[in-house]
Amino acid sequence: MDNNILELNGLSIEILEQLSYESKLGISLKKNLHYFAKGDLIKELVDMAEWYDGQIILEDVALDYRIKSFESIVSKYERYYPDAQTRKVFNDILGFRAFCDSYDAVLKLSREKFRIADMSNGKAHDDGYRGVHVYFQRKSTCYPIEIQFNTLYDRQLNNWLHDYLYKKSYPDEVGKTLRKMYEAGEIRNENQFEEALKNVLSNCQK
Repeated sequence: MDNNILELNGLSIEILEQLSYESKLGISLKKNLHYFAKGDLIKELVDMAEWYDGQIILEDVALDYRIKSFESIVSKYERYYPDAQTRKVFNDILGFRAFCDSYDAVLKLSREKFRIADMSNGKAHDDGYRGVHVYFQRKSTCYPIEIQFNTLYDRQLNNWLHDYLYKKSYPDEVGKTLRKMYEAGEIRNENQFEEALKNVLSNCQK
């Protein structure tokens, strides 16, 4: 079952194992960030990103992926220092984006092999995003790998939300409202999304 949904997206547990990067710092990745020397941790994360850049196996994976940049690594460190678990902050240095027809098969993945974050009905603080994120960690000393699963329907709106709202200081209610409009059929293309966003922001300022 686990490999079925992965192989539909060009992945497998074997490939994920080959792409797993083991920490050499000698500290459990369950420990919070303040247990690590900042310079040592950042250097290891950058080394890992460079290692991923050289992995030929990624060229054969028919799936979108991205590797975190130095700027993103430092930004995440500063955002979550000191009291967040290292394995949860840096669980997406390598991240894949996969499609699924529905989230059912993804949610049935083995909880022994994967950690699953179910956002198919929204986040705790709903900002309009929908999806299921899966994290593979070969062993406790390896950094996790992230696989973001979305339906095609959800990916479309997620992309617009990312392009227009990501790293902006808009309240979550903006994305949540746009999501409701999308589900009601009031947003069908990017132009309609832009127009809806203007209206929602205008109403927020009243």
